[in-house]
Amino acid sequence: MVNKYPTKILLKKFWEFLSQFKYQIILAIILTIISVYIFVQAPKLLGKVVNSVLDFYIFDKEVYIHESFDELVEVTLLYVAAYALKIPISRIMAKLSERTAANLKSALNDKLIHLSPNALNQEYSGNVLARLNNDVANIKSFVSKSVTLFLSDLFIIIFVIIAAIRFNAQLSLIFICVIPFYLILTYIAHKKTMDNYKSYQDVLGQQMGVIGTLLPNRFSINSLNAINFLEKHFKFLSEEQKVVFLKSRFYSDITSPLSSLLTSAVQLLIYLVAGYMVVKGTLSLGEFSTFALYFQLFKKPFLSLNSTLNTVRIAFSSFSRVLEILELPETINQNAILLNKDDVAGDVEFKDISYKNITKLNLKIQSGEIINFVGENKDDLIDLLLLFNEADNGKILLDGEDISQFDLNSYRSIFGVSLHDDWIVSGSVRDNVSYSKSDAQLDDVIETCKLVGIDDLIEKYPDKYDTKLSNDFQNFSSGEGKLICVARALFADPKILILDYPNYLSVSKLKRITEGKTAIILTPDETYIDFADKTINLDNL
Repeated sequence: MVNKYPTKILLKKFWEFLSQFKYQIILAIILTIISVYIFVQAPKLLGKVVNSVLDFYIFDKEVYIHESFDELVEVTLLYVAAYALKIPISRIMAKLSERTAANLKSALNDKLIHLSPNALNQEYSGNVLARLNNDVANIKSFVSKSVTLFLSDLFIIIFVIIAAIRFNAQLSLIFICVIPFYLILTYIAHKKTMDNYKSYQDVLGQQMGVIGTLLPNRFSINSLNAINFLEKHFKFLSEEQKVVFLKSRFYSDITSPLSSLLTSAVQLLIYLVAGYMVVKGTLSLGEFSTFALYFQLFKKPFLSLNSTLNTVRIAFSSFSRVLEILELPETINQNAILLNKDDVAGDVEFKDISYKNITKLNLKIQSGEIINFVGENKDDLIDLLLLFNEADNGKILLDGEDISQFDLNSYRSIFGVSLHDDWIVSGSVRDNVSYSKSDAQLDDVIETCKLVGIDDLIEKYPDKYDTKLSNDFQNFSSGEGKLICVARALFADPKILILDYPNYLSVSKLKRITEGKTAIILTPDETYIDFADKTINLDNL
């Protein structure tokens, strides 16, 4: 996948994240300018010292040699001051990078909460984790290290050019004329490698997706003998990653030796011209030394610029991938009404709903009713009710109000849900049951488990409610894990309970846990339960 955002757009959007730290950034820039300015003053003093030493020891001129020692001390202090300023700069950018990374992760998390599952289609599945971790880490490293390094190199070039022109305009023209060649070389390398860096990170994200699928589901994958498929897919991605990596590195790698070759040629030319001027007497050895130091300062940023731009490319490619998530269209209204669960009666109405195979469905569920949904379309209806997807036509009402206007989190808090693809949190039984309440009391957890009928089972384990669980069901069977998921749904104290055919519950237990609640039970056909107030076959509508 190529980079969909031009560099100009990326810069603008990246600044939107950094602009809240503009004063810290301005301070870091000012300190960088001061540091570079001090650093650039040293060569001029060193040139004076060289001339003084030569005049005193070689040409036997009357020179106040102690002044040279003073100048040496001054040069030393300049270098110490220049490097000392890098400490607060590094501290500022390190803190700023931490906060930027935290803000990006928070923005991604907030976006993911407000997206429907279908928004993260096959292109993004498996890549989300890479964007939350790898890509944000790349951006964090860029802010922490590369921003000030890039600015420092830029200011060094500017200050050295100004100082060199003031010192000797004739020699300065030589390396000023080479700047366009550096810029052209850098631009070509940047343009050629940017898209390939993006593709490389996309493939890397897909590889993480394969690993993310394999680890939690390895027992199921092995039982289905599907491990060979995943291995082949992973090898295919590895080969693709190698190809795009080599493409991304080619132009970047040849830029460095070409830059070095160009720099060496210019350096040789400057030394020849300067040497000739020394012989002719139009330039002193001290001035030659000063100009040589200026050129050394001048060439360092250009030689390191390619390396710095590599980190810029990686950071911008990473930011582009993050933006792809942040700019996905949302199906949920964020400026929504907060629901107070205590004020919700629980009346639900599906009004002229059309979605996939469902056409113009009209259905009312009264508070306290037990509804049995049957048919292949039942999962689609639950997706709409829980705002995982949006109907093509029609609307769903809660207590007479359109559910799309409600805040997503407060709306979903009225439901207790246990579906066929339930998952177990890696933690204790208590953690799993009380997942919806961080301040839950153990007595409340025990009471809920007794209602579901799994208290005796849990008490048999030495650690009881502190028994550790995993989604591999190593110590609990899958059916027992499902019962814990039902307990978790009940523990949320829902206004509406949604259970996907709980055949691991006896009819008497199912009646007990749904008593007095609005309950939607999903079953394979109409014969599984006979106590529902309504049985709706969604395939016949």
